[in-house]
Amino acid sequence: MARKRTAKSLGQRHDFHYFQRWGGWRLTRAVLMTALPAFAILWLLSYHLRGNAIPYSSGPLSSVHSFTGKQCNTCHAPLIKAGAVEVGFRKHVSDQACLSCHQAPAHQAMQTFTPTCASCHVEHIGSPHLQQTADQTCVQCHGDLKVKSGEPRFQTAIYNFDAKHPEFAPLRDNYRDPGTIKLNHFVHLRAGLLGPNAQPVQLVCQDCHRTPADQSTPWKYGQPRMVQAALTSESDSEDPHNPAMPVEPIHPGAGRAYMAAPTYASACQSCHSLQFDSHFSDSVPHDRPEIVHAFIVKKLTDYIQQHPQALHEQIRPARMIFGGKISREGQQAVVARTPAEWVKLRTADAENLLWHKTCLQCHTLNYQGETQTAEAMPEVAPANIKPVWLKNSVFSHYAHVSIECSSCHTKAPTSQETADVLIPSIKTCQSCHNGQPTSFGKAQNGCFLCHQYHNWNERSQPFQPSHSIQELRGANEAHGVEATKQLSAMFFGR
Repeated sequence: MARKRTAKSLGQRHDFHYFQRWGGWRLTRAVLMTALPAFAILWLLSYHLRGNAIPYSSGPLSSVHSFTGKQCNTCHAPLIKAGAVEVGFRKHVSDQACLSCHQAPAHQAMQTFTPTCASCHVEHIGSPHLQQTADQTCVQCHGDLKVKSGEPRFQTAIYNFDAKHPEFAPLRDNYRDPGTIKLNHFVHLRAGLLGPNAQPVQLVCQDCHRTPADQSTPWKYGQPRMVQAALTSESDSEDPHNPAMPVEPIHPGAGRAYMAAPTYASACQSCHSLQFDSHFSDSVPHDRPEIVHAFIVKKLTDYIQQHPQALHEQIRPARMIFGGKISREGQQAVVARTPAEWVKLRTADAENLLWHKTCLQCHTLNYQGETQTAEAMPEVAPANIKPVWLKNSVFSHYAHVSIECSSCHTKAPTSQETADVLIPSIKTCQSCHNGQPTSFGKAQNGCFLCHQYHNWNERSQPFQPSHSIQELRGANEAHGVEATKQLSAMFFGR
């Protein structure tokens, strides 16, 4: 007889109360679901009690902030708004937290948007330097520059240095060098130029243009460039209340960012002497005409007192002829009758040589009044040598010390006019700074290389510190050790 099967009979074969009984796999899952979260909570709690916030970190800190790695609350402090504490799982770093350690003044007073510190200096991405900000942080304003009022003083659309950056300002609009010192670079750089002692020399750029740190080093064609200040030696009578400051360690790039303005004593004296009279081998001081006049009068007065026989010398005054040459032909010789007259005649002769030839070769001399007399004292026009041409950027010659000067200053060897602006063009800089340094032949060209956002000239002094070593390096370390012991005793009975 066939066995009858119905749905009801088949359904009665199943145990409808199986979920009420705990099997091995179910028990294992329940233990894991309870133990793992509990362990995670205990693990996080142990770090919290020790004052260590490493588990909450989104990535490694930069090297300059690594010493605060266990003290996240140093930067991620709760914000207080309208008298209430703003809480949240993610506490973004506020500008106040950054300014408690870094005295960073604002960029421009007329800027319409001020980014937060953390939006430009991104942390928790490893060891890169925080000052190397991305170009996007600059382009967000300078791509379409706007100001609160008036017109922008800078270019309004700059996106990157390699392709969308304007030419340097001094090279735009036919700008001319405002300096008044007459200098012909072509003449000074040609071969066979007569140097000290009438010997031929071959000048190079570094003979005249040196950094402040190198300004006092000797010159290969003459005497040391500048007399160094004598170093103060230690003595037994040193004031105990004002001890001498220790000598700071020498940094190779210190004082070598910009070129010092060439001076007569550092660049010209060895070749261009300021002799004024055949009776003397020394030169007049390179100073104001009034000081030069007093020097000449004193020298001649002392000489005639020591050599009274010179009073009988015939004096043939010099005169200037075409081309700036000195001639004494056609001038009637005179003999002084008194020492004072002798000094007066010799002084007029010396100053005629200086004012109309020697000084005039380099300087622009102006005279008061419409008529020029022999006794008239000229006024020397200010040199107006620009110490820094690109004042809104940062540059260092020391970083480019291995590059020949003429390969950047391409117009200098052929320049014959003082008004020529000889700084490199932007195309010269772009030939090297055209990409990321990870690629062969490409140097970095980020905005941060040449420009700084913060106007450091406006920072206030002195800066007031707000942290102690204990706060920065882990003030709660001792408390954390004790809390760990208490936690262990609570859960493990020891």
